Amino acid sequence: MSKLSNRTIVIIAFIAIIGGLLIISADYLKGKKDRAYQKVSISLYNEKNNHDNTPQNIEETEEEPYVPTPNPNGYLGILTIDKINLQQGFFDKNNEHNNVSENLTFLSPSNYPDEKNGNVILVAHSGVTRIAYFKNLYQLKVGDIAKVEYNGHLYTYKIDNIYNETKDGNVTIYRDTNKQTLTMITCTKNDNTKQTIYIAYLESVK
Repeated sequence: MSKLSNRTIVIIAFIAIIGGLLIISADYLKGKKDRAYQKVSISLYNEKNNHDNTPQNIEETEEEPYVPTPNPNGYLGILTIDKINLQQGFFDKNNEHNNVSENLTFLSPSNYPDEKNGNVILVAHSGVTRIAYFKNLYQLKVGDIAKVEYNGHLYTYKIDNIYNETKDGNVTIYRDTNKQTLTMITCTKNDNTKQTIYIAYLESVK
C-alpha cells in the first residue's frame, strides 16, 4: 500500500511538472505570435571589388501641411533620412533603372507603402562609390526616423531594430507582420562578409 501511494505521488508530481512546462511554453509562444520572418534574395556587389499584435493604428497627422518634394525623374517614391542628410528616390519594381548599380533598389518582394501591414524593402550600396546611397546608414540608431514620400503622402517610420547577417545572397527579415514596415539593407561598414538590416515601423501618414 505504501509503495502504491509513493507511485501515485510520483505520477501526480510528473503531471504537475509537465503541466507547468506547457503553461510556460504557451506564454512564450503567445508573446512571440506577432513576430514573423521572411527570406528575401538580394544582389549586393562587394564594395572591396567595386571601388566605385493587433493591427497597428496609424496616426494621420495634420499639424503641418505636407509639401511634396519635386520629382522630375519620375521616381515611385523618395526616401529621406534627415539625420544622415539622405534624400534619394527609387523606381517601381519593374523599371529598368530599379537596380542596385544605379539607384536605391525597391526589392521585388516589397509591398507598397500604403499596403496594410506591408513591408517596403530598400537596398543600396554602402562604401565610397557614387552609388553608395546607404554609405552613412551605419550612423542610425534605434529610435531614428526615416520618411518615404509615395503617391502624394508622407510615411514616417521609426527604427525599431538593427541587426547583421552573413552576406550570402539572402536576408532573413525579422519584423512584426501586424505593422507596416520599412526595411533597409546594405553592406556592413568595415566588414565585407556581413550585411546590416534596419527595421522601422510606420508612425504616421500625411
